[in-house]
Amino acid sequence: MQNSRLCWICQTNIADTSEHALKKTDIIRVYGKGSYHKLREKQPIHFKNGTQTKLQGANSDVIKNPKDLCKVCNNTLTQPYDRAYDRFIEYIINHNDLILERRFIDFEEIYGKDFPTQQTNLFKYFIKSFGCRIYANPDFKVPTDIIEIIRSDLAYFTTGLKITMSVNKEIINQCGRDILNSPIGKTEMTYSNLPGIQNQFGFNFSEHFGWFFINYFYLTNVNERSGTQWVTDKKVLFIGELEEFNFF
Repeated sequence: MQNSRLCWICQTNIADTSEHALKKTDIIRVYGKGSYHKLREKQPIHFKNGTQTKLQGANSDVIKNPKDLCKVCNNTLTQPYDRAYDRFIEYIINHNDLILERRFIDFEEIYGKDFPTQQTNLFKYFIKSFGCRIYANPDFKVPTDIIEIIRSDLAYFTTGLKITMSVNKEIINQCGRDILNSPIGKTEMTYSNLPGIQNQFGFNFSEHFGWFFINYFYLTNVNERSGTQWVTDKKVLFIGELEEFNFF
């Protein structure tokens, strides 16, 4: 019998829910609900570690992490973060031509006058996604600054995590400008042991909805071409441009 793990956020309750490695609502936005057998040749394929698996539906186990969060943290504490992300990605979908044209995002256009609070919730969604990605790998521990920001729901914080956002030209060239016609996923995570600091790692990976990329840099150098660094501190965020990527 597999030993139960504690929720990485509260570190008190048993982790009894599994966060999706690929967000369930994003998959539904692209492929719909129900069985994906009906899509026939358009049935989505999941790629991981050289293995291809036909996706049976948006709730398929193949796109879930090992159990990583308790119900309280996943369904109550972090729900405002999920809602902020949903509003954000809906804006990206509905304004994809505008984003490609002007290459910046104005958070006030997405969230209105409440944009300072909501962009902080959005950043916390990305922190949650980052923490779950790290916790899914038994070789690593979720960094303490990441845990504390989520566990204490901090309004003001410092963190080693920097986010940038990018347009990916390779995906546009292959799939066109319609973001809903492009794949969704994560890139391979790279990591390095920081010199002089025992058991402290730097991490880098990206996750993407079509050609729109969110890039994670934790205690690593930020690729300047990937966009302006963001830590909930900008009303307007300029988007970078990438030309290639590797599937997760």
